[in-house]
Amino acid sequence: MQISLEELQKVARAYRAQQTGTAPLEPVPAPFVACEEADKQLAREIAQLLTQTPDAREERIKEASKEPLPAKMIAASIMRRVIADKMSQ
Repeated sequence: MQISLEELQKVARAYRAQQTGTAPLEPVPAPFVACEEADKQLAREIAQLLTQTPDAREERIKEASKEPLPAKMIAASIMRRVIADKMSQ
């Protein structure tokens, strides 16, 4: 399909006409700024929450170590990882 220069210019003018009528932007509220003491209090609460949360990695290690994996599965997973690393470089 070929398009003439006049048709191309006509399409370009129509596109530009659509672009000039932009929608009005909504007002953006001012950012909330907390005082330094509130920031420190929130940081303390988050730190306390994190220290009380059990580490899921320990559970995964315990579950994985219950049943020994066959050497073939371990070798295959290592090879897949090596191939994936080489492909991503």
